Amino acid sequence: MKKFNSFILLILLLLNISSCGFQPRGINVVNFETISINGGSSSFTKLLKKKFKQSGVKIQEKNSEKTLEITNDTFSKKILSLSAAGKVREYQINYTASFRFKSKDKEWGDLITLDVSREFSFDDKNIIAKTKEESRLIKGMKDQIILTIVNQISVIK
Repeated sequence: MKKFNSFILLILLLLNISSCGFQPRGINVVNFETISINGGSSSFTKLLKKKFKQSGVKIQEKNSEKTLEITNDTFSKKILSLSAAGKVREYQINYTASFRFKSKDKEWGDLITLDVSREFSFDDKNIIAKTKEESRLIKGMKDQIILTIVNQISVIK
C-alpha cells in the first residue's frame, strides 16, 4: 500500500510540474552559425565566446554572419553606507557593457548599453567570505549581461 501511495504521489508531482510549464534553461537557440567578436576585456570576451560555443555558434575572425563589437565593459564599486565608527557597511557594485553588432553586408546597429548593479553588506570580520560573495555577484552580473547580448543578437535578423 505504501508503494502504491508513493507512486500516486510521484505521478501527481510530475503532472503538477509539467502542467506549470517548468523547463530547464538549457541552451539558447540562435538564428546564425558564425560570429566574430571584437573588443572587450579578455575575461568578458572569454565568457561570451563560451556562451556562443554552447549555443552551437562558431567563432571566426572574418567572414562571419554577424559581427559583435564590445566597446566598453567596466566594473565599478562604490560605498553606500558607513558605520558610526567610519567603517564600510554596504557597497554597490556596477557592471556596464556597451556593444553594437551588424549582420553580414549591413550597417552597424545602434550602440546598446547594459548596466547591472548589486548591493551587498560588508563585514571586516568576514573579509574572505565577503570577497567570495563579491566575486560571485560580479560573475552573476557578467552572466546576466552576456545572456542579454546573446538574446538580443539572436532576435535581430
